[in-house]
Order: sequence, then C-alpha cells, then structure tokens
Amino acid sequence: MKEPLTKKKLNDIIYVISRYTEIVLSIILLIVIILLIFPVLYNFIKIPILEITLNQFNDFLGNALSLLIGVEFVKMLARHTAENLLEVLMFAIARQMVVEHLNMFETLIGVIALGTIFAIRKYLLMKTADSSGKLYDKL
Repeated sequence: MKEPLTKKKLNDIIYVISRYTEIVLSIILLIVIILLIFPVLYNFIKIPILEITLNQFNDFLGNALSLLIGVEFVKMLARHTAENLLEVLMFAIARQMVVEHLNMFETLIGVIALGTIFAIRKYLLMKTADSSGKLYDKL
C-alpha cells in the first residue's frame, strides 16, 4: 500500500525542485556573463589606448563591475553563506559609488554601508582558523 504524502515529504520535494531550479538558473547566468565578457573587452580594446576618454573608461569600468557582481551573485547561489551575500553587497555598493560618481552625501552613505558590512564580517560572522592561519566561515 502506498503511503500518503505528508507535509514533510512535500516540503522536501519542493526544496529539491527549487534547489535544482536555482542550479539551472545559476548555470544560465554564468553562461550569459561569460558571453558578455567578449563584447565588453572588444569595445575596450578597439579604441587605441592613448585615445580612451574618461567616459569610455567609465563605461568599461561599469560594465566590468556589473559582470563581477553577476559572478559574485552566482557564487552566492552556489554556496548559501553570509560571507557570499556580504561580498555581493560590497561589490554592488562599491560599483555604485565608483561608476555613478555620487554626491558627497550619497558617497558618505556608501562608505558607512561598506564600513558596516566590514564590521559585520569581522565581528558577527562565526570564523575558524585552519592550520595555515587563513580564516574560513564555519559550515
């Protein structure tokens, strides 16, 4: 006789389906990021190095940092740790501050946000040291 689906079994099935969906979406995101690297590089190297304007460099920097944020986001989806989440937030805030040339008040808010993230990493995340002295998050 077949046993009925319990709430726990149903929750387990939903979790497994959502995890595999997350993996598939991560792979798709990673493929898109890899494909987007080529136009970003092409647009940058087609300009002679001595003729690059500040706006062109700013566009390149914004695109490169956006791709980097995408990579960090994929890493966050692959490993669900607070450290990965904080890295995504740090890169996103830093990109906004560097590329958008914020006014003084917005820059101050960004610096405070980054400082808060660094404080969270240092004081609130559980850390352990391995034999080489490097610090890793406890799993």
